[in-house]
Amino acid sequence: MLLALTLQQFSDQLINGITLGMLYILVALGLNIILGLMGVINYSHGSFFMLGAYVAYTLNPAVGFWPSILLAALVIGIFGMAFESTLIRPLYRRIPEYTLLLTYGTALMFEQFVRYRWGDDAVRFELPAAFSGTVTIGNSQFPLYKDVMLFGITILILALVWLLINRTNIGMIIRAGTRDAEMVTILGINMPIMFTLVFGIGSFMAGLAGALAAPVYAIQPSLASEWVILTFVIVIVGGIGSFWGAIVGGLLIGILSSLMELVWPPAVEMTGFIIMGIVLLVRPRGLFGVEGLFE
Repeated sequence: MLLALTLQQFSDQLINGITLGMLYILVALGLNIILGLMGVINYSHGSFFMLGAYVAYTLNPAVGFWPSILLAALVIGIFGMAFESTLIRPLYRRIPEYTLLLTYGTALMFEQFVRYRWGDDAVRFELPAAFSGTVTIGNSQFPLYKDVMLFGITILILALVWLLINRTNIGMIIRAGTRDAEMVTILGINMPIMFTLVFGIGSFMAGLAGALAAPVYAIQPSLASEWVILTFVIVIVGGIGSFWGAIVGGLLIGILSSLMELVWPPAVEMTGFIIMGIVLLVRPRGLFGVEGLFE
C-alpha cells in the first residue's frame, strides 16, 4: 500500500511538474527570443507575465474566457512593441547594463501600477464550468484545463514559434540581423522595425503565459519578481539563444521542482538555482547554448 501510494504521488507530481514546465517554457522562450536574438536584458519580462494575468482577469467578464486570454496576450504584445520602440531602442548603442537598469526600474513601476489599479490582495480568475472537470486516462484523473489544455496549447505555440523563426522570411531576416545588422540594413531591411517585432513576439508570449496561468495561480503583484528571476534561471540553464534549451530548461526545472515536494519541500524554491549552479560549473554556456541564434 505504501509503495502504491508513493508511486501514485510520484505520478501526480510528475504531471504537475510537466504542467508547470509548460508555463515555464512559454515565459522563458519569450525572454530567450528577446535576449538571444536582440541581446536585450529585459528585467520587465516578468511584469509582462503579471500584466497578462491581470488584463485577462479584467477582460473575462466582458468578453469571455478564451477571448480574454487571446486579447490579453495581444495587448501585452503591442505594449511590448511600444515599450521597445520608445525606451529600449535609444539604448542599443550603449552598454547592456543601461538596458538592465532601465527595465529593472520599469519593472518596479509596473508592480506599483498594479498595486494601485488592482490592489495588494490576490485575485482569482475562475475557470468556466466546462473546463473545470477532469479527464480519465487509465486509472488516473487529470484536470482538463491545467493538465490537458495547457499542454496542448503550449505545444501548438512552440510549433508556431519554431516555424516563424526557422521557416519564414521574417525569421531569416531576424536571424541574419542579429549577426550583421549593418549589412542587412544595407540590403534595404528596416532592422529597427524587425527588432520591435521580435520584442513584441517575446512580450506576447509572456502575456499569453500569464493569461493562461491566471486560472491556475493566485494573481498578485509579486508574480512579476517571482517569475522573472526563475525565467532567467531557465534561460541560463537551457542556454541563451537556444529554442530547445528553453524547452529542456523549462521542463527540467518544472519537473524537478515538483518532485522536490515529495523529497524535501523546504528546498522547492532552491531547485532551479541548484540546477543552474551545476550546469554553469559543467557547461557555462548552458545545455544548448548558441550565442545569438536559435538552433
